[in-house]
Amino acid sequence: MDLDQPVRDHLILRTLPGAVDYLAEELRSVDGGAPPVLARTRNSLRIAWTGPLRELAAVRYFDVLGIPAQDLGDVRRSIDEGVLSLLEQPIRFRVGAIGDDRWDVRDELEAALGWANSADDWSVNVDRMGDELIAQVGPLFLTRRFGELERMPASTNPVVAAVMVRLAKIEPGDVVLDPFCGAGTLLTLAGEQTPGLTLIGNDLNPSWLELTRANLERRGLQGQLIEGDAAHLPLDDGSADRIVSNIPFGKRIGSHGGNVDLYPAALREIARLMHSRSRAVLLTDDKRLFTQSVQRTPLIRVVKEIMLEQHGGLHPTAYVISKRGSSRRR
Repeated sequence: MDLDQPVRDHLILRTLPGAVDYLAEELRSVDGGAPPVLARTRNSLRIAWTGPLRELAAVRYFDVLGIPAQDLGDVRRSIDEGVLSLLEQPIRFRVGAIGDDRWDVRDELEAALGWANSADDWSVNVDRMGDELIAQVGPLFLTRRFGELERMPASTNPVVAAVMVRLAKIEPGDVVLDPFCGAGTLLTLAGEQTPGLTLIGNDLNPSWLELTRANLERRGLQGQLIEGDAAHLPLDDGSADRIVSNIPFGKRIGSHGGNVDLYPAALREIARLMHSRSRAVLLTDDKRLFTQSVQRTPLIRVVKEIMLEQHGGLHPTAYVISKRGSSRRR
């Protein structure tokens, strides 16, 4: 797909509830001015796009790009001058589990447009978003734009991770710590987006640390990886500029009962590692326990909360933490 070829199209960008504002803000900074927003839902933006796609493809706050496919007229216009004109013709497609009309949609696309049904080798996935049929463009899926990441159970959704990294306000040269790094999604995104970082990841599970190492190395990044207890890290007081972490929710990883002891201990350690200008962004769905634990931890406070709904029905919140009494923040 030639991302430097200008197109004119109506595009649907799928994101997550809680991330729509960040997507809209990022679009306002593109060259040539923000594209007109035609519609907005809790997990998507529909925009009118004119120009090359390269700058849009570099945005991390959406995972799927599609075009409206309810009306074949919209699809034909995209084939003539929009995103679908950049795909190899005839377009290879598949139809998702959209209901009883799945096979009718397949037959219509084959008969009316000459598309080739190809479940295993496709460039367009036809699926529903809410009540609307959309044609999702495979080469512009998040994983195709930025590459696959090694994953473990409860790995951070990459769109959620992008928002968390943004909230952390990481600067070149910062020491960035993830005390519950898992497969290292947050460290990898931080390293990709900001140069010259010192990346430190800790986890109790050595196999997950190997996934972190693989993700970092695949993107030419290096990090210090520690196999240990997040409540007792071999790091100096005040040594972390930024701390970003998806901490155990107590569902797929750990338990609420375990978090009763874990959260206060881990937060005391995070407070020890922060200096006056440090910033931490911590994600959890065990919200009441977390906020109570922060309130009982000396020297830190919550300064911002963003709920970031994930696929699968989870509704975790990202909490931005600063040191109490900090008068100056970066």
